[in-house]
Amino acid sequence: MLDRAVINAGPLVALSLLDKLDLLPALFAEIWVPQAVFNEAAVAGIGKPGAGGLQTAEWQSRVRVCPTPDPLLVMELDTGEAEVVSLARQLAPCMAIIDEHRGRRIAQQVYGLPVKGTAGLLVEAHRSGLITAVRPHFLALRVAGYFIAEGVIVAACQAVGE
Repeated sequence: MLDRAVINAGPLVALSLLDKLDLLPALFAEIWVPQAVFNEAAVAGIGKPGAGGLQTAEWQSRVRVCPTPDPLLVMELDTGEAEVVSLARQLAPCMAIIDEHRGRRIAQQVYGLPVKGTAGLLVEAHRSGLITAVRPHFLALRVAGYFIAEGVIVAACQAVGE
């Protein structure tokens, strides 16, 4: 795995819902949150599930203004995803952490960035001994109303032998 990552709102909220934001610094030496992503997840999300854990001073120190996104990104992705891809390109080599399929595909296929989502982070955390199982985390996300496709859950559980 790479030492540096830029994370989008979805995975950030998912980890916050699980009270597992501490996995990020355990998996990466540097974790960056584009300003638009922080605003979406922590500022606009005030009072919503998962937003509270993002409003600490520690997370605010990880917020970074990204370069102006490529016009293709602005046309094809939401603002947060576009900033994740732009910042990950600037910080390369860098992992882009995005859950949405379209954003992942564009980051990977168009820009050649390595990509993981919430499921990939949980699998990596399991492999690193940071969590003992992934399935309970997926169940907790579902109970909290966070959507992860059944196929993704099955693949993640198979990847760790659950």
